[in-house]
Amino acid sequence: MKTLLIRLILDFASFALVVLCLAYWWLGNLSHELFGTALFTLVIVHNVFNRRWYAKVSTSPKDGPKLLNIATIACLAAAMTIMLVSSALISRDLFPFLSLDGAFAVREVHMFAAYWLLMILAMHLGTRWFVVINVFRGVFFIERPNVFRSVALRLLTFAAAAWGVHSTIEMGFGSKLMLTHTLDMWDFNESALGFFLNYGSIVCLYAAITHYSLALMRSRKTAAVSRSS
Repeated sequence: MKTLLIRLILDFASFALVVLCLAYWWLGNLSHELFGTALFTLVIVHNVFNRRWYAKVSTSPKDGPKLLNIATIACLAAAMTIMLVSSALISRDLFPFLSLDGAFAVREVHMFAAYWLLMILAMHLGTRWFVVINVFRGVFFIERPNVFRSVALRLLTFAAAAWGVHSTIEMGFGSKLMLTHTLDMWDFNESALGFFLNYGSIVCLYAAITHYSLALMRSRKTAAVSRSS
């Protein structure tokens, strides 16, 4: 349980760092690079904690949910690699000796990869949702299921996901994922908290979609097995 808790802390810290990195025009370049470096450090630590998974993935049996999980992790690795290479090529404060002059195209790639990274991280969280729930139960010593608590948590999740739909539109998140230029800029003078809440709800939306899609796949598999037996 302790190891799982550490992994979850690393995961949620990574989410926080990604969103902080997206607030570039509020924090400035130096803070952006510091948060980005911390993010890559957390990714390395996270992979060290999960090194046994890589040893088992090639030999373990695979079904739809497991294949989706593997695909998500592969896309996450690709996005992080693009982020790492592009960030080194456009660094101005921490690694200026690696940067390229006038690397506008690299900046564009870096920016687009960042939004996809947030999307893939949200999906990764969705594939681990049962683990998150079990760890929270252990932390708060919740042993018995409670219908009212379950209903309340699901309603809260649906409310946050519904706000995530609104935030996806307000933040132009779909356009950013489609590599479409947008002139929409968040006014941090008006509400810095709103920026983080919007992106938090977007993460909740895509995590919930992934989680409930996997739950549907598992229920269909169980129903198919019961019919065939």
